[in-house]
Amino acid sequence: MFKSFRSILSAMLVLLLSACANLQLPVVNGQLTPAAGQGLAIIGLTAQSFDNDTASANLTLQGPSGNINLYTRLVTDFIRAPGNTPNATGKLFVVPLLPGQYRVVAADGQWRRDSANLMMNMYQYVTVPLNLPFQVKAGEVVYLGDVHLNMNYDSSVNLSNDHARDFFDLQARHGVSNFNNIAIQPLNRGLSQ
Repeated sequence: MFKSFRSILSAMLVLLLSACANLQLPVVNGQLTPAAGQGLAIIGLTAQSFDNDTASANLTLQGPSGNINLYTRLVTDFIRAPGNTPNATGKLFVVPLLPGQYRVVAADGQWRRDSANLMMNMYQYVTVPLNLPFQVKAGEVVYLGDVHLNMNYDSSVNLSNDHARDFFDLQARHGVSNFNNIAIQPLNRGLSQ
């Protein structure tokens, strides 16, 4: 029994390590470089909740590449920040996309809330519709900024341009050292603040 458990555990570890190896970003000569016929979108998804230990957030994109869901767990994910600035709770995504018009459809999240019944976990779910357009061209790398989901009983989203933080994270984690080919086009451009 113990031997079969160890074999299953070993197989799961191999799968996990191979999945982590596939997370390598397309960096050539220090630059993010999309595959032929594709573009790249860089977007941060950060969040806060009543209970970060049980909370998760999701951002839904729609366009020529279909529906894409970007997922983060608040207890494990963070975006590295430079200097004495605290790291942000969430994840930075570099998403390969077919060229075309896209929309950030919605941000949604969940967290576990206290329940009188200790045998049953109760979750609170929130969705904030967004409908934010963006475009990706073949060969282009576009920075869309940060979508910050405030998860509470009156949930909201804040959009911001945090490219200094996000470029620092790309450099620290993935060795990106040249950002000249990245078009900074945050989702909040043109929106009244």
